[in-house]
Amino acid sequence: MLKGNHHLVGNYKQQLMRSNKKPPKEAIERIESWLWDNEVLRVFVDTSKIENQGIFGLGVIYVGQGLTSVKYKKHYNQAMKKVNVYGELIAVEFALTQVGKIIEKEFNQPSMILIYSDWNEISKLEDPAMITKRILAINDVAERINERKSEMSISYPDTDLEILYMRDEEKRFNPFYKGAHNAARKAIGI
Repeated sequence: MLKGNHHLVGNYKQQLMRSNKKPPKEAIERIESWLWDNEVLRVFVDTSKIENQGIFGLGVIYVGQGLTSVKYKKHYNQAMKKVNVYGELIAVEFALTQVGKIIEKEFNQPSMILIYSDWNEISKLEDPAMITKRILAINDVAERINERKSEMSISYPDTDLEILYMRDEEKRFNPFYKGAHNAARKAIGI
């Protein structure tokens, strides 16, 4: 009888854990609306790194029009091996380098592209000189990102492009963000 009670308690804990991991209705509706949105292409980026080796995995997932497209690659920069922000910005730059190809081959041209980063100071990209005073390589990446944004506005004048911080509520129960994270890890074999 003691074993039976112990089993019930364990089973209850498992059920409770599963119910806490189950996405709420609002999250499911949000994800569905993002996936089937024909006007806004959402792009989720993430980076992973192999500690102290300067090897970064970049993961990007493009979502909209009933489609998803995952891209990933490995990036090397020994000098930036301890700078997480560098990896986040390189992931945004990678997303921008791919977005034109994605629109040409996989998606119809959207009216808006939203690129989401989990770096909480991503808005600093508007003024590259403000990103950091110590690490010029980060400013270089920020300048390239801003150049690519300008190129996009010329190539696709009817499409607005924004790079945004992904708030915690947008991360929670978000399979697309998780997909970008997993793609970044896959790029470096972890």
